[in-house]
Amino acid sequence: MFAFFQRHRISIWPLSLALLIIGLVALNPWLKTWLRYDEGAVAQGELWRLLSAHFVHLGWVHGLLNAAGLLLLALIQPAGKVWLWLAFYCVSSVLISVYIVIDSQTYYYVGASGVLHGLFVVAAYFSQSLDLWRRYALIALVVAKLFWEQSRYYQDNGLGDAIGGFVYVDAHLIGGLCGLAVVLVLLLKNQLKFPHYG
Repeated sequence: MFAFFQRHRISIWPLSLALLIIGLVALNPWLKTWLRYDEGAVAQGELWRLLSAHFVHLGWVHGLLNAAGLLLLALIQPAGKVWLWLAFYCVSSVLISVYIVIDSQTYYYVGASGVLHGLFVVAAYFSQSLDLWRRYALIALVVAKLFWEQSRYYQDNGLGDAIGGFVYVDAHLIGGLCGLAVVLVLLLKNQLKFPHYG
C-alpha cells in the first residue's frame, strides 16, 4: 500500500472532502433535510443552506459518484494551499446557490457536481501529474461537456433515475464558469502560461 502512494502521489484535501461527503450520506436523510438548498427555508433566512447544500447528496449512488470525482482530483495532484482550494469550493458553492435563487426553477438542490466541474478546470491548471497537453485536454473536455449539457441534444440517459433525482445541469455550468474565471485571471496574470512543475 505504501509503495502505491510512493509511486502515485495524491493530494489529501480531495480525499478529505470525499470522506466528508460519504460520512454525510451515511447520516441521510435526517441531516440532508437541514442542509439541502430549500427555497422556502432560504427565503426565511436559513442562509447556511447556500453553502451546505453542496456537501449533502440524494443518496449513496449520488454521493459515491461525486466522491469518485474527488478521488480523480486527488490523482491530478493540484498544487496550491489547502485553504485556497476550500475557499474555491465554498465560494463557487454559494455562487451556484445564488444562481438557483435567481433562476427560481428549483425548490430543492443537493450535490457537489456543480463545484466539481469548476474544481476540475482549476485542478487541470495546477496539476503536478499531467502533461501540459493533458491539462489543456481536461479543460477542453469540461468545456465541451458544459456546451453539450446546455444544448438540445443533451439527455439525462437514466442518470437521474440512478441518483434518485434530476440532474440540474445549470449548476455544472455555473461551477464550470467559476473555474474558468479563475484560470482566465491566472493566465492573464502569468502571460498566458500554465505553471510548470518539475
